[in-house]
Amino acid sequence: MLSALSSRRIAVTVAGAALISMTAACGGSANAEACASATKLMTDYSTSVASVGADFGKYNEVNQKLSDDFKALAGKADGELASALNGFAATWAAFKIDEKDPGASAAAIQEIGKKSQEATLKFGSACA
Repeated sequence: MLSALSSRRIAVTVAGAALISMTAACGGSANAEACASATKLMTDYSTSVASVGADFGKYNEVNQKLSDDFKALAGKADGELASALNGFAATWAAFKIDEKDPGASAAAIQEIGKKSQEATLKFGSACA
């Protein structure tokens, strides 16, 4: 069974890896402000997800808020950056933990890692 602790650890690990890549990518690009905002979203998310405890409902709410925030930021960006931010938004919107179906949740965790990595690569390119 997927425990709250393992799901949070995995999400924080994925978010942490994305955050490190995002922070390294924020350079002197024309998108520097949006890149910095996206990095802050991930920092805030890491703090929020670590504080939800075993409440899967709150965990899913935090994921949805991150998705909504990325989508809003993507609306202010152009080209590859907008695509990367929309990729993050779609990834986090799809990541739901269902304590009644741990198998589906485990598959979702694997998929979020893959999709997050793809969006992180686009983000790095756009923010370089």
